[in-house]
Amino acid sequence: MKSSIFNLTCVTIMLIALLPSCKEVGPNIVLKPNHNAAFDTTYIESPVEVAELKNVVIEEFTGVKCTNCPKAHRMIADIKTANPNRIVAVSMHPQNSLGLPYPGNPDLRNAKAQDLFANYFGQASQPIGTVDRKVFPGETKILVSYNTWTNYTNQEISLTTPVNLLLGTSYDSTTRQLTIATELHYTQNVTEENKLTIVLMEDSVIAAQDDNGTEIDFYVHKDVLRDVVTANYGDEVPLPHEAGRVIIKVYKITINNAWKSENMKVAAYVHEGSATSKIVYQGKEVDVE
Repeated sequence: MKSSIFNLTCVTIMLIALLPSCKEVGPNIVLKPNHNAAFDTTYIESPVEVAELKNVVIEEFTGVKCTNCPKAHRMIADIKTANPNRIVAVSMHPQNSLGLPYPGNPDLRNAKAQDLFANYFGQASQPIGTVDRKVFPGETKILVSYNTWTNYTNQEISLTTPVNLLLGTSYDSTTRQLTIATELHYTQNVTEENKLTIVLMEDSVIAAQDDNGTEIDFYVHKDVLRDVVTANYGDEVPLPHEAGRVIIKVYKITINNAWKSENMKVAAYVHEGSATSKIVYQGKEVDVE
C-alpha cells in the first residue's frame, strides 16, 4: 500500500509553505518521551480536508507451531485481495510456546508483540486478532476469531475517518537510518483520547511453520512485526483535536542489520487510547524502500 512519499526536508518545506495561509500556528506538541521522535508540530488549516475512506487495520497474533494459524494467514490474504490497498495487516508473534522456532529457523517472536497480546488486548487462544481494535456487536473483547475478520472488515471498509493520515519514509541504505513522517489532518472534532502507533514489519521471512499438522519448511511469513517505533501502546496525540487541526510527527530509527530493508514496510495508525476504547480511525502503510 503506497501513500504520499516525502522525507524530513520536504515535510519542513511543506510546513513553512503552509504557515502564511494558516489561521493559527501552535507551539510544538509535547508527546510522551520517545527516543525515536525527531520532530513534531501542529497548526490549523483552512479549508478542512474532506474525510478519507478508512483503511482497515488487522492485527493477528500467530505462531510457527500454531496448527490453525496458516488458515488465518490465508484469510488475511483473501481480505487483501478483495480490498486492494485498503488493508493494513500486522502479524505478531508473541513469546509463547506456539512461537518456539523449529531447529535452525529464525525466531519470529517479539517482546512487544507479547506485551500487546498479554497486557494490552488480553491474550486468547491463537490464531486470534483485532479488526480496527473494535469491540463489535455480539463480541465481548477486541480479540476476535479469524472466522469473523471478513465480515467485520466489510462493516468497516465503507466508513469515513475523522482524521486523514499521510505517511512517508526516507531511507539511507548506508547508515540504515529510516525517517518516518506522518501528518494527521482532523476532518471533524474529536474529544476522545487519541494515540499514534507506528510499526516496522518485514515481508517474505522464511521460517518453518506447522500447517494443519504438517511442517512446512520454507513457509513464507508476511507482515511480520519487527519493532514498534512509537511507544508500544501508541504516542499521545494531545488535545485539541478539532476540525482543521494538523499534527506533523517525524521519527528516526535505525533498521537492524538482520532485517532485509528491501522487504520492510512501515504502518501507522491513529486510534483511541483510553482504558475503554482503542478503536482505530485510520491506518496507512508504505514500503521502506
